[in-house]
Amino acid sequence: MGTVRIHFTSADLARTHIAAEPDPLWEMMCSLHLLQGEKPQSYSEWRRTLPRGPEGERFRHLIRTTLAPAAPRGAYFPDFMTPIEGLAGFEAGLEAVLSTPRRRMRRELELVTPLRGSAGWIASLARGDAADIATLGAAMQTYYERALLPYWPTIRARVRAEYLLRSRLYADDGVTGLLASLRPKLRWEPPVLELSGPVTREVHLNGRGLTLIPSYFNWHNPMLMYDPELPPIVIYPSGRFGSLPPGSPPGKALADLLGTTRAATLRAVADGCTTTELAARTGVSRSTASEHAGVLRSAGLITTQRQGLSVWHTPTALGAHLLSAGHPTP
Repeated sequence: MGTVRIHFTSADLARTHIAAEPDPLWEMMCSLHLLQGEKPQSYSEWRRTLPRGPEGERFRHLIRTTLAPAAPRGAYFPDFMTPIEGLAGFEAGLEAVLSTPRRRMRRELELVTPLRGSAGWIASLARGDAADIATLGAAMQTYYERALLPYWPTIRARVRAEYLLRSRLYADDGVTGLLASLRPKLRWEPPVLELSGPVTREVHLNGRGLTLIPSYFNWHNPMLMYDPELPPIVIYPSGRFGSLPPGSPPGKALADLLGTTRAATLRAVADGCTTTELAARTGVSRSTASEHAGVLRSAGLITTQRQGLSVWHTPTALGAHLLSAGHPTP
């Protein structure tokens, strides 16, 4: 494992921001990588929503034969599969994928698997065969509709909560405060942002700034584009506080300040949740969770808004500061 060092200038800091919505193509790639390897328990609910029976077998065959070869889990997968247009929505992103210049598509696929003299679907795709490009598009459309769209409200809620949390930190402490809050996965050592990667690299933004994209399905290490000439982005796991296992202890400093129970409640609220979810995360009854939330709300550490029949709890700027300072480093 290497270290990626992203170098900022003052112009880059002024152009750095966090995406307010999930990127469906990055969520697609990260979830595909999840299906190809580890099986974190925190995604078991999503796995249960995937197609089953004969349809499920066809779905898994589609992944094995079409999507996984084009976007394998490993040190590299093609940049063209996650264009910046994905931030505008799935349709815009898919159109950009299918419009990739054939020379670029071949160049990037050659980094995935040896193509010279090889046969098979990936080789045809790299040659720019129209039928195979259409096959890729149809497979991505099917995966989006079967694996992501039914679960999209949950994906979006997690990413939106992360965006709101970081935006409050940005409003109070500026972009350097935002970058500093992303430890331990992203380490801000001015003027360099460091993250772990498959190889050691030096990336210079050169005034272009950086787009931080919170991801629901990025569960391990942050990711970025391989080609340094592409728009600079970093994908990172959203909700790193609330996604910790229920019952795990909060940071000692935070527990000393608020008490173990209230500290655990604040941490559980960090990526946004309903009262029912709060109860499940902290292992208490719904009425007790509501009581703890009320105390934190009165102290100005969380805010509560009604959404339909439920209420949604998120940290205030003060609560976010306490979480950022008091979270234990793995």
